[in-house]
Amino acid sequence: MRNFFFFIARNATTIFFILLEILCLVLVMSFNDYQQAKYVSSANAIISSVYESENAVTDYFSLSSRNDILARENNALHNQLDILHQQLRLLRNASLSVNDALPQRFLHREAKVIKSTTNREHNYLTIDRGSNGGVHEGMIAVDYNGAVVGLVTAVTDNFATVLPIINTSFRLSSKLKKTNFRGQLVWDAVFPDEAELIDIPEHAVVNKGDSIVTSGSSSYFPEGLYVGKVKDVEMDRNGGFYDLTVQLAVDFTSIYDVYIVEDLLLKEQKQLEEETEEHER
Repeated sequence: MRNFFFFIARNATTIFFILLEILCLVLVMSFNDYQQAKYVSSANAIISSVYESENAVTDYFSLSSRNDILARENNALHNQLDILHQQLRLLRNASLSVNDALPQRFLHREAKVIKSTTNREHNYLTIDRGSNGGVHEGMIAVDYNGAVVGLVTAVTDNFATVLPIINTSFRLSSKLKKTNFRGQLVWDAVFPDEAELIDIPEHAVVNKGDSIVTSGSSSYFPEGLYVGKVKDVEMDRNGGFYDLTVQLAVDFTSIYDVYIVEDLLLKEQKQLEEETEEHER
């Protein structure tokens, strides 16, 4: 306390001057509308700036939870969309009654990519959902727009690995959406955003920008999933077929969220096909 009084005594003149300045400012703003308005405006600007900074920080730290919410909502919409597609097919089929019910074919589960590679011949993705989360080998992975990412090839209790399009071992039966000409999508280990669609016959009409989708020939990938678009058109060295450069729809350098799609009727389909093949032998 003694030091406090010594401080006051040594700086009495300065402190008295500051108090007078504050008193003058208060009197000026109290009896002059212009200065008062300026003060309020300046104070509001400073407070608004502080609030904006606070909101920006809050928004940044809440991005993760918001992304999780959006992923779950998108997942639910995917499942509803599959049901609507099946109902639409039902209504278009004149041989079926409107009251007939079709079972849900596909079920989507959201997952996050926790590791990925793009600079190898045999790239892969690791996701944070495994058998405990309903993921099994043979399920397909798509991005938030429903474009093809790859195929689940290995699963543990809590994780799974996905063989992506950008793997030289990957083959995907694809087609030109407009004309239905089919070919094989392969990756040549050059660019992570491009692949090649081969075996398209030379009499097919192909233009840059044409959409490429899955053909449905694979048991795993249903027809119509978006793959990418034609970037360049060249004739095969041996002639007779096109080699199409495809700009992939998925950006594998920044992929974060995926949806694992389960075909609820795949087991039944495979069993029927095996029985049919066995009967034909």
